[in-house]
Formats: sequence, structure tokens, C-alpha cells
Amino acid sequence: MLAYHNNRSWKNVRMVLSPPSTLSNDAIREALGLYPSLVEKVYRSKLKDPKKISDAIERDRWRYEGLPGAIALLKSETKHEDDVGSSSADVAEGALTKEALERLVQWKITHGHSRPFLPALVRKNDPASVQTQTKLAWAKLSTSEDGKEPPTSTVSAALDLVCKLTGIGPATGTLILNVYEPVHIPFFQDEMFMWFFPATKSEKLKYTQKEYMQLLGAVGPVLKKLGIKAVELEKVSYVLAHLDVLEPSQRNALEAALKSPDQASGSEASEQEKGQEDDGSSDRKPGNQLGTKKESKRDASEADIADNKQEQPPKRRSRRNK
Repeated sequence: MLAYHNNRSWKNVRMVLSPPSTLSNDAIREALGLYPSLVEKVYRSKLKDPKKISDAIERDRWRYEGLPGAIALLKSETKHEDDVGSSSADVAEGALTKEALERLVQWKITHGHSRPFLPALVRKNDPASVQTQTKLAWAKLSTSEDGKEPPTSTVSAALDLVCKLTGIGPATGTLILNVYEPVHIPFFQDEMFMWFFPATKSEKLKYTQKEYMQLLGAVGPVLKKLGIKAVELEKVSYVLAHLDVLEPSQRNALEAALKSPDQASGSEASEQEKGQEDDGSSDRKPGNQLGTKKESKRDASEADIADNKQEQPPKRRSRRNK
């Protein structure tokens, strides 16, 4: 299995995984239950200062609980009142505050790849611009019928709006959309993309909007089949990509759940994969096994370093003729 650990290397943790659509209920529950302790171990492996570790853990709770809760309250108030009722350090006047955006970016670079230059870029944004663009993007998403999956064109348009901000590319942009609509809109997370498209080498992931639209199209049917939220699938993918930090007993329990009877058989999974390959509708096709890869040095390559648009292609140590 492709397992990411401490932002510097891909550990050789091999495990055959069926396509995301074949996850059992037991596997989902097991992975979600492991997430809090697992992410704490990941943070401890990356950070040495106890205060930074504590801050990272608190920020993770805020990202998944505090901020979505504040946004849910905002949505509830705007649905029943003409004016926005409340404001906080996170949301105000129907938008994300600059302070919350900076904190969200800090969560992203601690939770995933380190981008030490990114916070400085995001700080260049005027507070009013942050609120204007996030309000427009969220308003765009709110036009979708309650409980319904937003059309791809709506998600794309909302993403364009937030990507006008300095330092915000498709990856961070989808995070801004996800905290507002965590049910249907997935965050463009490495672990999620590699699970759905295991043939993609990490150094070839450019964090473009085209890549995200491929992920969005693949995730939607899976969410419907499994009956879970995009944010939950995000956590599951993170756990599966960090099996190396689990205790043996935890890992054994998770692996047993992953092999539970209600998963599709290996032959069924192969037929699904073959059908996707024959379709030819996407550059990358979801598969059923994550292979071991090496992470390339991409610290200066993500889309978020481009002031407003998409990531630049990652730097590579060598080039191979195609």
C-alpha cells in the first residue's frame, strides 16, 4: 500500500486495497474510529515541539468540528432570516474570515505536505478580498437544492472564485469549498487521489483543476453507494495511507474489517477496473491496489504557490523519455 509518513518519504507498507466503492461498513467505522489517535501520531512524527503538537491537534479538531459547526450555524441563520445573524473569528457576513483562512492553510500544510512559503502568500490577501471571494463561492454552492449533489459546473465555478485569492490553488480552494459543503465536495487530498488513481505517481500530481474534476467525478458515485460524506471518506483515505503508525492490534483489526464479506470480490473489482479502462473517458482510472511509490521533492511546486491560479509542475530529479 502507498503509505505517506512525515512529509519526507513513502514507507514500504504494502497492502492490496479494493476500490473505494467496495468498502464495508465495518471498515468505514474502524477507520473513522482510528483517525483521532492516528492523526495525533502523524503530528508527533512531524513536529518535535510539544506546543506545536498540541496546536496541530487542536487545529485538526477545529477543521473537522469547530469551523464546520460555525458554517452550519451560518447556513441555518441565512435560511431563516434576511440578514446574517451571527459572526465569529471564523465566519462573518456569509464568508470565511482571513484569520480562518490562514488557520485552514496552516492545518493543510501540517496535515499533508509541508509548504512553509504558503502562509506568507496567503497573508498578502486583503481581509475584504478573502470575504468577498469566499462569500461568492459559498453563495454559488448554496444555489444547489438542499441535500443534492452540486453540479460539476457549479463546483468548478465556485473553485474559480476562491482561486482568485493570492496563494490559493485548486488544492486549498477545494478545502474552502469542503468546509462549507462537506457532504458532496471532497478536499483535493493526496491520500484520496492516490487511492482512487493508484497508477498516478506522486511526482506527476500537479494539483490542477482538471485533476480535481477527475477526482470529483470518481468520488460522487462512491459516496452515494457507501452512504457517507466526502469528509468521512477523506478521513478513511488518510488512515489507509498511514497504516505504518498504527499499533499492530489496530492495524490487524482494520485489515480484518477491510476483508469483511460485504466487499466486492477480487474478480468483481477487476471487472470494475477493466470497465473503467475500456471507457477511456479519463486520463487516470481508479484501480484496486495502491503500490509503493517514492515521494518527489515538491516543496516549491504545488499550485498554491502560484499567486492565484494552479500549481506549477513539480520539480523532478531526472526525466525519462516518453
